[in-house]
Formats: sequence, structure tokens, C-alpha cells
Amino acid sequence: MLSTTRLTTIAMTLATAAVLAGCGTPPPAAVRDVYPTTEVRHTPELNATGKAELGESMVTKEYVSRIRGIHVAAAVAESVNPPGTTTILPGELELIATRPEGEYYQGAATYSMLGQAVPASDRAGVFVPSDKTKPAVIYHFALGYHYGTTPVTFTSKEIVRFTSESFRRELIYSGVSQNTVTVVYREFKDNLARPAFTQELKYDLGQSRVIGYKGARFEVLDAGNTAITYKVLSLLQ
Repeated sequence: MLSTTRLTTIAMTLATAAVLAGCGTPPPAAVRDVYPTTEVRHTPELNATGKAELGESMVTKEYVSRIRGIHVAAAVAESVNPPGTTTILPGELELIATRPEGEYYQGAATYSMLGQAVPASDRAGVFVPSDKTKPAVIYHFALGYHYGTTPVTFTSKEIVRFTSESFRRELIYSGVSQNTVTVVYREFKDNLARPAFTQELKYDLGQSRVIGYKGARFEVLDAGNTAITYKVLSLLQ
């Protein structure tokens, strides 16, 4: 537990900094103007011929988001408005804003005052200058807006994530017996299978070599004990 004196010191420091920060204009990185793009990915694509081994996906539909980003391998900490400290945590930071002076990336960060975490003051990121002769540095939102001076080492990357509002769907080949093909339908949320949305399906190839589920249709060209070959006629809905 913090002492009353220490809590008072933190409160006074926060209040003073908030007043000072409020006198300026909002920092450019505070306004996000770069957003992820969302796409639907089908594998295989329409009219393509596919082959799946036993236990592999025959067709999948997944919603993914893509955005430029950077990866910081190790935590980077810097003092700001002493005795405060901003720490950029290891991991991925998304591009949130671009300006003539450079690019602003934001990810997981913490802010502490007198060794104690300060809630709702963890907005920080990495600024990458347009001038490539200058190093990337921390930019701070906690207790006002500041550029840091500590160089930040990073690698550029594209950040690809499953979107929160959609599932990954797939049909998995489970084998053939006496001309009956078995396929398993599964749905995933955040890469985790949802048991209630797993279903085993059986198709009699003697009736038709066109099989499918939930909008997906494919013509079975060959089905054996180890693999199935097929042509995609329509995509998963």
C-alpha cells in the first residue's frame, strides 16, 4: 500500500502535468489516420483444383486484418516528467499515424510514477523519423506529450491478425469407406476450435461426386485412404 504522502505526491504531479498538457494542441499521433485493412481469404480459390491429405483442410474461409507494423524485441524504458517512467513492452506495434516528420507506431506500454503503475496513462509508442539518419525513439503521452531520446531498435513487419468479429471456417478430409467420403466441418475463434461448431459429414459418392456444406461445393476427382483431390465449384459462405 502507498502512504498518504506518496499518494498525494502522485496526485499533485498528475494534476499539474494535466494542466500543462492541456495548454497545448493534441499531438499528431493522438489522432489515428491509418487503419487495418480486412480481407476474406479462401483456400483454395474458386475453380482451383486442390489436394488434401487425411486430416488436412480441403477448403477454408478466414477473415484477417493486415497493417504495417514494427516488432520491438526487448522492453525500452525512459524517464519522462521525473519521477515517471514510460516503458514500451516487447512485441508488435501497429502503424497508427503518418506525418511528414515520420511515422507513429503504438502497442503495449506502461507508465509508472514513483515505482507504481499509473492506470490510463499507458499511451505511448515509437516514432520513426522520415529522416533515416535519425534513430527511432519513444514518444510519450503520459503526463503530456514528449519525444524521447533513447534509441529504439526494431524490425519492420506486416501484422496479420484474425478479426474479432469473424471466424475461421474449414472442411477437413477424414477419409473414405465403401464410396462414402467423411468430412469434418470446424469453426475457430482466435485460432481456437469451437467444439459446439464441429460437425462430421458423410457423402455418398454413388449419388453424386459434387459434395459440400455451408455454400461450399466441390467436385471429388479422386478420394483414397490417404488423400482427396477435388475442384472448388463454390466458396464457403
